[in-house]
Amino acid sequence: MAVEVTILGGWQENYFYYDNGDEEDTYNHTTEDAVEFLDLNADLVRDFETWDAEYQAIYNHVDYDKSDFPTPEAEHAWIERGKELSARLKQESPMVASVNYLAYGNIPRGTCVF
Repeated sequence: MAVEVTILGGWQENYFYYDNGDEEDTYNHTTEDAVEFLDLNADLVRDFETWDAEYQAIYNHVDYDKSDFPTPEAEHAWIERGKELSARLKQESPMVASVNYLAYGNIPRGTCVF
């Protein structure tokens, strides 16, 4: 069963979204669930976790409006790394039919699909 996966970064949220066939389950899955269900290798998982940690690090718990990348170049680099990881996810997982990459929601659904 090949699945469509969406990658969407969010503060204090999981970034893997897919339908695992369980009607009682949500579409948002932990990395641990994704490793098992999507058959992900350790290198890809580590790189996704690093990518997500960089995004989590910009979250300002005191003043949400100040949560931002330090420079436009840093934001662009993070977005590009997410694209690369999404392409790798499609290439490396036998369970993935396609990957819709949304970054942190700033890329419209369906415009960056692997």
